[in-house]
Amino acid sequence: MTITDNEKARRRALLKAHYDVENDHDMKGIMATFSPEAEMVYNRIPFADPQSIHYAHGLIGFSGADGAIEDLQNNIDTEHFTENEIVVEGRLCGKHVGDFQGIEATGRNVELPFIAFYHFDKTDKLVSERVVMNLGALIVER
Repeated sequence: MTITDNEKARRRALLKAHYDVENDHDMKGIMATFSPEAEMVYNRIPFADPQSIHYAHGLIGFSGADGAIEDLQNNIDTEHFTENEIVVEGRLCGKHVGDFQGIEATGRNVELPFIAFYHFDKTDKLVSERVVMNLGALIVER
């Protein structure tokens, strides 16, 4: 199936709105981009309700406080389209200041490459966000 230019523009605009609130560390705004029935999967870990999606975003640092990455910013390098999704190759950048998935803070600025798949419903809400992120930059040889 060919994706129309209008549909590509719609998905790009919705993705931009989602990334804008993430990069502003606006947790209320982040959650407003999700459907109440949304599921987020981060490195194969499912977050299947609004409370767990909120928790996951806060854990990495999108709430701006007490997260593992300080001053984090998502950067889009490339976009691709499937029949139902917009796919992003990007980088999450910031300073590693807190424990993340058992990896102790390094105090270093890091760049974490990722691939993410976003599916928006007909009401322009995010119903599925699947992220695979390379956490290798968080590991420091001791």
